[in-house]
Amino acid sequence: MTSPEVQQRLGTTVDGKYRLRSLIGVGGMGLVYEAEHLFLGREVALKMLHPRYADVQRWSSLFLKEARAAGSLTHRAIVQVMDAGFVDGTTPYLVMERLHGENLEARIKRRGGVRVEQAALIAREVLRGLIAAHHKAIIHCDLKPANIFVVDRSIAPGHIKILDFGISKTGQNVLFASPDEDEQILGTPHYMAPEQVAGQEIGPSTDLYGLGCILYEALTTSPPFQGSSKTKLFRVIREVPPPPLVGKREPVPEGFRLFIERLLAKGISQRPASAAEALAELERLGLLA
Repeated sequence: MTSPEVQQRLGTTVDGKYRLRSLIGVGGMGLVYEAEHLFLGREVALKMLHPRYADVQRWSSLFLKEARAAGSLTHRAIVQVMDAGFVDGTTPYLVMERLHGENLEARIKRRGGVRVEQAALIAREVLRGLIAAHHKAIIHCDLKPANIFVVDRSIAPGHIKILDFGISKTGQNVLFASPDEDEQILGTPHYMAPEQVAGQEIGPSTDLYGLGCILYEALTTSPPFQGSSKTKLFRVIREVPPPPLVGKREPVPEGFRLFIERLLAKGISQRPASAAEALAELERLGLLA
């Protein structure tokens, strides 16, 4: 499943500080190892650029951008990045807090979705993290269930973490290249906002749309939009409203359903103006203790 080069790194020391103990995750462009800080004896997660991308400047730049973006944020709802550097002076790595639990994608598959109260709590925690990120003009651009981590498998305050700022953008409104059928796009197609798909300006509202996709899937177990190809999927995202939100585990209150539909609005002006405004709307629903 993994290359010999990936396995051969186990037991080696990175930058004279971190001993790699086990491989705990493989992402789109990175490998995540459990590691030990040799001096402190502290367990950490070390993410390095996958060997197949090590010589590609574009991917190295994206990886380093993640280190800078996430490393500048200290909110409890965002995974903490503590260090960064280069393996053998060439392959970038970053060091994060070691989290134990599962991502929300795995949680949805394992439990058949989440309850309404749990979805509301996830929304509150993610919005609080987005407020911190957007305050520093960092837009995540790739919010999806796989990038939300549930610490100790407990959906509770302080246990929800936003992961992977690898394609984040800096600036309140920035251009996002319009993808086509043959291009390796930045982002995950099922969770891309209409403005991302169209190559238009993105901003904080783009992350609110991503949160809408997360909540829809958490409650129904499926993403809001489907398509047999990227071209068809992108057309649906731009033009077709999401199917009615029907909770898999329990009925969804009308107010919460309308809140999620507002996050999933096609037009940026139809969504909440900011993460802070969305959080205020959520709290007025009375779903949280």
